[in-house]
Amino acid sequence: MLLQYQGKELQLLTQGAVEVVPSDDSREIVVFHRFNGRLGNQLFQYAAIVGISKLYGARPCFDHNPLGDFFQLEKDLCVRPMPINSTYLDDRQHYATYQPFTIEGSTVITGDLQSYRYFEKTDTLRDVRIQHRFTSEARVLLARVLSVTLHPVRVAIHVRKLHRMHEEFFLRFFGNPLPEDYAYLRFPTPRYFEVAMGIFRQLYPGCVFIVMSDSPQWCTEQPFLQGTDMHIIETHNTPILDLALIAECDHVILTRGTFGWWGAFLGAHARGGHVLYNADEFDMSHHINANHVVMADFYPPSWVPISVNLHINNNTQNSQ
Repeated sequence: MLLQYQGKELQLLTQGAVEVVPSDDSREIVVFHRFNGRLGNQLFQYAAIVGISKLYGARPCFDHNPLGDFFQLEKDLCVRPMPINSTYLDDRQHYATYQPFTIEGSTVITGDLQSYRYFEKTDTLRDVRIQHRFTSEARVLLARVLSVTLHPVRVAIHVRKLHRMHEEFFLRFFGNPLPEDYAYLRFPTPRYFEVAMGIFRQLYPGCVFIVMSDSPQWCTEQPFLQGTDMHIIETHNTPILDLALIAECDHVILTRGTFGWWGAFLGAHARGGHVLYNADEFDMSHHINANHVVMADFYPPSWVPISVNLHINNNTQNSQ
């Protein structure tokens, strides 16, 4: 809802706060973005726009605030209509590639912006923090799942088994599996999990594995996810609670997607823990990924790639 006061627009934010938004004839430079996708995608977009804005002394603004109910943002999120008379820039479908945008005035940036390089030089962990009520709930759930008085090293395993919304849609309405266009992210083999868990068992004897997944039933049926040190979260939680659970763990094993990426970045990465990822996640021969993904732009250099061919980066062992 917009109101006018002394020539300025007043934007009513989602939590009831009123923020003064300068009119389009202001000299203030605005970098504007329209959110798209789900939580992991939105976090990339928010952090990227804030990072770009800080670099140029501009003000980051968005079409709405999907993050305010879940995260402690550094300051009230600027929500406003798309500015007029602005430059329009796009990531040109290079969704996981860093684009060195140049901002010379108020600018609208579109795209997915899935690269940590947009915000690597800013204090993103201060700009994006999970609200305390969700971290507290995650700690209570972890304590109940582990049921131990000691505090073992906790390794999160985020298992994104399905592109769930798409899978359910196609099975329900067409009776068929996902079309090829949705197969651009590879799911790792059982050997990937075995190698990744073996690394942590060697580095941290007595560590425990906490498995979070969109398909917990599938996880309970996999032999490689069984054992006394394995703890599968079988409840279907809200996305923000699962994100908080991942962030509460000391280290992370990823499978695919942006959701687990952010759980690792806000948790293990922020505390200097190890993050292991599937080096074969992106099918570079797929038209969605071809020329649109640069692995070094998507994954921070301290994270450890593991391929199905067991080509393991030495960063983990060297950082002991």
